Parts: sequence; C-alpha cells; structure tokens
Amino acid sequence: MAAVTALRLALVGLSVQFAACTSASDSVAHFHPGKLKQYEIGPPSILLSVEEEQKLEAGEDIMQAILQDDGVARRLVMVKDVQAPPEIILDRIMDIDAYPRMIKGCDGTKTYESQTEPSGRQLIKTKYEIHALHLHFTYFMVHEYDPAERCMVFHLDYDRRSDLDDSVGYWFVQPKGPAECRVYYSCVTKLRNWVPGPVYALMTKAALKQTTTWVDYESLKVWELEKARRSKLNLADKLRAQMAKKIQMPLLQMPKLPTLPSVPPLPMKTPRWLTRQSEIAVES
Repeated sequence: MAAVTALRLALVGLSVQFAACTSASDSVAHFHPGKLKQYEIGPPSILLSVEEEQKLEAGEDIMQAILQDDGVARRLVMVKDVQAPPEIILDRIMDIDAYPRMIKGCDGTKTYESQTEPSGRQLIKTKYEIHALHLHFTYFMVHEYDPAERCMVFHLDYDRRSDLDDSVGYWFVQPKGPAECRVYYSCVTKLRNWVPGPVYALMTKAALKQTTTWVDYESLKVWELEKARRSKLNLADKLRAQMAKKIQMPLLQMPKLPTLPSVPPLPMKTPRWLTRQSEIAVES
C-alpha cells in the first residue's frame, strides 16, 4: 500500500512538473534531431518459444524484450494473434485520424502532411494530444508505411517541438491465414523530465498492452461487419443467378401430334323426294 501511495504522489508531482514545462510548438524545431535508434521497415527479428506459441494460440498476448545491437539496451515487443484479414488490421492501424475514437487516452489527432511515393510507400505527419495517467502531452509524429511489407514505423517530427524528448515505434502484420494475422508492436518513448523507474515501467507496459488490445477489438468489429456485408452480397448474387436461370429456361411447348391419314369421301345418294322435285321443275 505504501508503494502505491508513493507512486500516486510521484504521478501528481510529475503532473505539476510537466504542466510547468509544456512547450510543444509547430513553429520551432525540436531540441535535438533524434536520440533513439529508429525502427526499420521489415519483419521483426524475434523467436517465440513453444510456450509463447501456445499462449498466442489460446488468444493471449505476449511481451518479449529484444536485445539491441549494443548488447545492453532492450526494447519491449508485444505480440498478439488477431482473427481478421491483414488489410482490415492495417486499415485500423493507419486510420490515424480516428485514433481518438478508438484509443483510450488519445484526445486528438490531426494530420498536417501526407505523401505517397510511386512505390506505394506513404509518409504521414500527425499532431497528437494524449494523456497518460495524470500526464498530458502534445507531440508531432512522422509515420512511414509500406503496404507491400505490411509494416509501419514512426518517430518524432524533429522539425517541430514536442513535449516528449523522443519516441520511435513499429507495427508489423504477418498473415497466418485468410482471416488470421500475428501483430507485432513496439514503441520506445523518452520523456523530457526525469521519471521514477516504476512509473516509467508502468506507463510503458500499460501502453503496449492497451495498443494491441484496441487493434484486436477494432479489427474484429470491422471484420464482423464486413462478413455480414459479404454474406448479404452472396445471398443477393445467388438470388440474381436463380432469377437469370429461370429467365433463360426454354418455354414449354406442346408435343407435335402425328399427321392423320386422309379419309376418302363417302358416296352420297340423292334422296328420292329431291329427285322428284327436280323433275317437276324441269317439266314446268
């Protein structure tokens, strides 16, 4: 209990500290051109144990620490299997302007620049306003997205000043079937002021956990709607096909009857009374 109380007091102190030094601005450059090593487009270098694979198959997410090139620094990576096609998952990740609706703690996003290269790669620059625990931040982020690689990396826009000291991150979506993917997410953030280790660890792990959770939830929601839409289209297509088949069916015709043989004329005998009348007419 004492540890929790101390943590809360630390967060309150940090709130006052950050409120006093907030200086995010889109008219001046950041304090530096970047301190953290940026992620690269491409699949992650990560090996999963049998136990981790079993957890993922059971619907759990896992967190793994990846050793960096210097052999000392580590970065946390969240991994989660999502039951949705890759295009739907990536569409949720890249719908940055909808983050405030999808992500708890994201108060606002505004894209101020967007470019698409001939190769298909996209560059998107966005202003974020978020809150984490008792802290509020404004920062500017550059996202680089390669649809062919199913990967997006991001880092601060160093041409603008952010409340964060630095931040880099990574998304990768690996298809496992027509409607199943393995999603990898990692993000490292440095705050401008000193933060107690337990507070920073709490914020980092909570952010990683929350991120894979919202992607899973939003992707499944959209996929269920898409399946319902496709089901209706399939039903309509079947009805149209049945109607077309009925229209193309040949009309029923009566069978042609065989030609009957001709009947010879019957001999007709003139009645006697008619013959007599004829004779009388002639005599007159």
